[in-house]
Amino acid sequence: MVSFSHNSICFLIMSKFEEVEINPNYPLMERSILELWKTNNIFEKINGHNKDLPKYVYYDGPITANGDPHYGHALTWTMKDLFPRYYTMKGFSVERNIGWDCQGILVEYEVEKKLGFKHKSDVEKMGVDKFNQECRNSVLSYREKMVEYETRLGRWIDRSKEYSTMDSSYIESIWWAIKTLHEKGLLYEGHKVVAYSTRSGMTLSFHEVADGGYSEVVDPAVTVKFELKDEPGTYLLGWTTTPWTLPGNLLLSIGKKIEYVKVKSEEEFYILAKERVSEIFKDKEKYEIVESIEASSLIGKEYLSLFDYYKDKKDEGAFKIIYADHVNIDEGTGIVHLAPYGQEDFDILMELGISLFDYISETGEFTSDIPEYEGQFYKKANKSIIADLEKDGKLFSHVEYPHQMPIDYRTKEPLIYKPITSWYVKVGGIKEKLLSEAKNVHIVPDAGKARFVNWIENARDWSLSRRRFWGTPLPIWVNDKTNDIKIVGSFKELEELSGQNLGKDFDPHKPFVDDITWESDGGTYKRVPEVIDVWFDSGSMPFARYHYPFENVDQFKQSYPADYISESDDQIRLWFYTMFVLGVALFDKAPFKNVIVTGMLGDENGKKMSKSKGNYPPIEEVFEKYGSDMLRYFLLTSPLTKMEPARFSYLILLETQKEFFTMLWNSYRYFVTYANLHDFKPNSKKSDNVLDRWILSRYRELVMGVNDGMDKYDVMSASKLFAPFVSDLSTWYIRRSRDRISSGDELSLNTLYTVLVGFSKIIAPFTPFLAEEIYQNLVVNVDKSAPISIHMTDYPEVVEESSEATKDLIKNMEVTKEIASFGNAVRKEMSIPVRQPLSEMTVYNIKELSSEYVEIIMDEMNVKSVKFGKKDGEKNISIYINNVITDDLLLEGVAREIIREIQKLRKNAEVAWDAIIKVQYPDIENYKRAVEKFEKEIKEKTLTSKLELSDKFAILGKA
Repeated sequence: MVSFSHNSICFLIMSKFEEVEINPNYPLMERSILELWKTNNIFEKINGHNKDLPKYVYYDGPITANGDPHYGHALTWTMKDLFPRYYTMKGFSVERNIGWDCQGILVEYEVEKKLGFKHKSDVEKMGVDKFNQECRNSVLSYREKMVEYETRLGRWIDRSKEYSTMDSSYIESIWWAIKTLHEKGLLYEGHKVVAYSTRSGMTLSFHEVADGGYSEVVDPAVTVKFELKDEPGTYLLGWTTTPWTLPGNLLLSIGKKIEYVKVKSEEEFYILAKERVSEIFKDKEKYEIVESIEASSLIGKEYLSLFDYYKDKKDEGAFKIIYADHVNIDEGTGIVHLAPYGQEDFDILMELGISLFDYISETGEFTSDIPEYEGQFYKKANKSIIADLEKDGKLFSHVEYPHQMPIDYRTKEPLIYKPITSWYVKVGGIKEKLLSEAKNVHIVPDAGKARFVNWIENARDWSLSRRRFWGTPLPIWVNDKTNDIKIVGSFKELEELSGQNLGKDFDPHKPFVDDITWESDGGTYKRVPEVIDVWFDSGSMPFARYHYPFENVDQFKQSYPADYISESDDQIRLWFYTMFVLGVALFDKAPFKNVIVTGMLGDENGKKMSKSKGNYPPIEEVFEKYGSDMLRYFLLTSPLTKMEPARFSYLILLETQKEFFTMLWNSYRYFVTYANLHDFKPNSKKSDNVLDRWILSRYRELVMGVNDGMDKYDVMSASKLFAPFVSDLSTWYIRRSRDRISSGDELSLNTLYTVLVGFSKIIAPFTPFLAEEIYQNLVVNVDKSAPISIHMTDYPEVVEESSEATKDLIKNMEVTKEIASFGNAVRKEMSIPVRQPLSEMTVYNIKELSSEYVEIIMDEMNVKSVKFGKKDGEKNISIYINNVITDDLLLEGVAREIIREIQKLRKNAEVAWDAIIKVQYPDIENYKRAVEKFEKEIKEKTLTSKLELSDKFAILGKA
């Protein structure tokens, strides 16, 4: 650790600083820096130098390489680069790993679209081996572009530490985890109703359903007549938006606290909730409530089944009325039909001992169990079912009804709930431990922590089985005669069980792994057909990337848990959650200590960025127009780092450039110009000048603030300190010190040098290119013994608290700036420009400042004296300025006007700041008098050797 000390600077100066361009080409500069890092092996040198230092561990959540990079990637890459750079400069060894999430439906879906496939059967026709090879090729095709963009963004990655979830070694570690979970009693096979995608032919876990969210779809809402067995002509009205489930109706459920009534209409009687009568009968010309009915009197009553397919279920207790907690009167009739296609339905049917059935195929068609609708897709079958109900007099009403449905986050199509046999992680068995460990994890922001804990509190057992192709095969073999199972935890174990030599190049993917069978216990052991939920893959990365426990055991132990991870807010229920469950289940503690949850980046109107809508500029265009640093700075200073949304546009980048980059660059250029002009050499001399002491104190305050923010993982608060500091440096320190700096004052130049070098180190993890550019010129260029890269230096720190004198200095300067701001407002009201000197000003109701601050106010306000006073009965600051302009004051103001005009000429003509010029000025009486009185001052401040009378202002040439 290095503490900042102004008098500790000592450089061996070798040459002048390189001249700095007026208008920098940031993209060109960044490419030059990338080449410098590459040519000098900076990253490798840092790794070699830091390898024996204390470790700081971050986990790289594996990237799904199934498309081109976008701004979501840019945000996570920046967050993954920021803290490794910061902690490297703080004296830690940081492994820059990178991972690839290679398997799962997202990759399959990409390949299916490319091949024009519509169903799983298309894959089977092609051949699973060929299809999986296409998936492998697809993943590999996107990798290099991802790495190229990451590098361009400034992220350092160590490709020797790269891992892929499709690697055989990675998969073997997952097999170990599956077996270990089973041995701990946390893996079981269960038959449950789960979310199911008919498009992809697979189940979705609880966290995957949440990731897809809900969208509005329009379905037929039908109100159906269920005739009471003992009361012919009296019907219970059941309501559903899934007519396709009606052939499987087994029960009707009502609410305990709901008031029911019997309604007469057209010589028939109907039972439904009282509060729903007006809505349900709104299209009926005549109806009347004839009886109020207690809910309890309906319980146990039998009704006639709508269809005859499952009449035998009556012997198991079907076709009766029961209570159910999920019944409400928000919509429908207050009577809910139950079938094996709902989660609440499943729980009730299991509790009552009614066995399940499933007449919907993997691809969503009716099976031969329901001959009338066999082969019809479930949604299309709705029309046929409704027609049949109407023909049989069992349909009361039918409307098209918009409602929210869960959506497959991969295919974007509606999900259904379907009874499926799957292998589950018993999350409920460790929920208390999960909640206990979650308390110890620091998550930024607090709202992210609350959401994470809430998600765990409501988590269900995790369904792992996926009937797909390109994924980690479930390592479970079942005896086809006895149904005994063998859960295989390693390739070696599989060899021992099967008697086959798998070889060193064994590919455990389908279909090859399915060919491995063996005879035992009177039958043949065959692998179950499913692969594992892809989120198990990514959640296993802390140990699987090391091929734990088969090798690298010490490396894993040293890197578990991670000090830091960061991803977007959807990962609260995905990667964060699955990694957390596996970490606690397998290793009995949380896999990470600190988490930053990021928000969503929208377009300029706040809408979600969409490639199809084209509502955002391509990321490579931003790289080439503005550079990576500007994008990084925007992302890191935005609310995104607080899990809040942010908007993105070129206009915002331009504001970013203006508020920080341009101001810093001009300050840097200003220093280099005058440092070279006066042959400045850095030294350790100490300045007593109040402005020098103040900007060094502000720098010290900045160092403390940034370190505090970063150590708390509060990126936004840390990075938001940069622009105000640069503003203070440029618009106050440099502006108020310009006479000293331009005249070559050694102490002011030394102060400015110290601050610029220190500030470049402070911003190095945030804007690594700009920081390197400044460091290379100000340090490496003139001191050949310095570290070759800024990223090899120590991060600035302050080891002791600020003294009261330092705090007073900062406070007094803020008061000075406040007085100047008020004073300038008064001058503006008086329509007297600042360049016109005035005799005096009086400041009321503020503590009198010492002379060193008063001199600054006098210079800033262009007044000859400043007094302090107090107005009785007033508390707020007020200012009086004497606006009487004497002849001497008038001429002094004209001289300043001439200086300003000449400086404008220099700037417009792009004349170097150190060039001596000849100037002509208008033949105006006050101009002549001003030049006569202030000629020496005018020439000194404008680097002018000659002033000639003429008709206008113009540069005549260089001296």
